[in-house]
Amino acid sequence: MPQLPQDAPELHAPAALPVGAVARVNGRLITDEDFRQVLALEVAVGADADANAKERVLDRMIDEELRVQRAVELKLHLSDPRVRMDLASAVAEAATAGAERDLLSEPALRAYFERRREYFAQRGPLRIRQIWVGILAGNIGEAFNRARAATKLLGQKEPFETVRDLTGNAEPRPIPNRLLCPAELAQHLGRTALNAALAMKPGDIGDPIRAAEGFHVLQVLERQPQASPNFESSRLDVEAEFWSEHAREALEANAAGLRENARIERAKAL
Repeated sequence: MPQLPQDAPELHAPAALPVGAVARVNGRLITDEDFRQVLALEVAVGADADANAKERVLDRMIDEELRVQRAVELKLHLSDPRVRMDLASAVAEAATAGAERDLLSEPALRAYFERRREYFAQRGPLRIRQIWVGILAGNIGEAFNRARAATKLLGQKEPFETVRDLTGNAEPRPIPNRLLCPAELAQHLGRTALNAALAMKPGDIGDPIRAAEGFHVLQVLERQPQASPNFESSRLDVEAEFWSEHAREALEANAAGLRENARIERAKAL
């Protein structure tokens, strides 16, 4: 029987996966920790953690990794606005993670409220409306483009109802057309969208805000002051403002650090 050449594929079996990995895709590891987190989400919505479910989850994670690698090959991170926004948002979220943890400090929140009681007195119930842009058939990009179009058209003073009909979908939790305190508004919006709404002024139109099933495009119509603000009634607003202030500081520090190690050339005239 003839000898196989030394570089024959049969003699180069792939190296065993390292401890803590469940797959390797073109050299990139999928860790057991990440796999367990995704599987836990499946179980949380009713799936059984059986062998078939585990295989489906792993196959989906492998497909996702392949798509990410393909996106990098196509340099979408350099040209696609949505991909660039997601990457920048991920870095910003990591930079502001510490500010998020600070919200758990009750004394810090109460002291913050007392220092700015007059400010929070002006931030009472508000009336907002939204265009809800749902993700259809898993097509996030299409939904994001419709949400951006909605923001642009509203900014151009196009009629709200027309823009909603052109770009939006039926709201899963319609917002009543009346003044709502933050606690009431929280029943219709996720925390990220609520924080954005609380930071807006009457007439403001927000950028698209990502949610699990789609995007919120919010417009604040009016806001009334509080006659006698107290910490309990203002708590959600205090948390939002406290986080926003700390997040801005964290983002400024992050940007300063990135700029310090970057080579930046700017045009002399803009």
